Amino acid sequence: MSTAVRAALYPLITAGQSAVRDIERHATPETLRAVDAALCALPVNEMDDQADRILHVAIQAVSLAEDAEEWALLADVERTVSRFLHEPDGATMEHPAVKALVLLTSQCGSRYGVRVDDPIELRAWVASPERQAWNRAFLRGLDALRELGTAIGGSDNGRALDKAMTEFLTAVRRAIPYSALYETRRALVEAARAYGLFVIGMRQPMPVGGRWEWARRIGSATYLFEVEFPHMDGDPYGAVAVRRIAEDGTAAPVRYIPLGPDEERRRAVTKAQYRI
Repeated sequence: MSTAVRAALYPLITAGQSAVRDIERHATPETLRAVDAALCALPVNEMDDQADRILHVAIQAVSLAEDAEEWALLADVERTVSRFLHEPDGATMEHPAVKALVLLTSQCGSRYGVRVDDPIELRAWVASPERQAWNRAFLRGLDALRELGTAIGGSDNGRALDKAMTEFLTAVRRAIPYSALYETRRALVEAARAYGLFVIGMRQPMPVGGRWEWARRIGSATYLFEVEFPHMDGDPYGAVAVRRIAEDGTAAPVRYIPLGPDEERRRAVTKAQYRI
């Protein structure tokens, strides 16, 4: 592949990454469609079979997230809770906001629950970061329901309800496209590799229960990351543990990057954890 062709392909990879970041900030069906368009713009004639297969898995995952029934439930919660906040007087537990909130919270709980019979698939699902995303949404839904019930009962703490609702809806918006984003990040890495570009992958969550929190593909190696608070050597500000895994599977020694009192560095780490 010529240098000119590679140079033309690189912006397609970065466009896909930019679309992913938009969803990480605020997921909607529209932002998912932008990711779909970015994936479909990647030329498959320049890919090998592996990259092509992973790309089609990602496109399918994005399509499923676009059509998820939770979007309609989420919109119903936003509409009915807004109505309650503007006209709270005389509301009872029969208010449409309660029903809408119960339905969406229940749906999150159903998504979190066990969905497979095969023991191997079951273990993978239990350790799945996506499952934890749905669990976070479910727990935030319970918090929102509690605050809504308190508000209906006469509490004047609208700020607490607003905060609980914001956290719940944010968690739902993160859970719906979780799998789609994972597959998209993977597809962008494989596309860049197949195109002969230097790979700079985005952060990918690691299975729950293991040491490592996220991974990134950089060049031909994979880097694993974990945040320690405090660091085992006693650093009160914590440290980031990093391990490099070579293409042949060889693991380098773990290295520690102290966070120190640098607020900007610690904010960057917090942001990295939030994105996964």
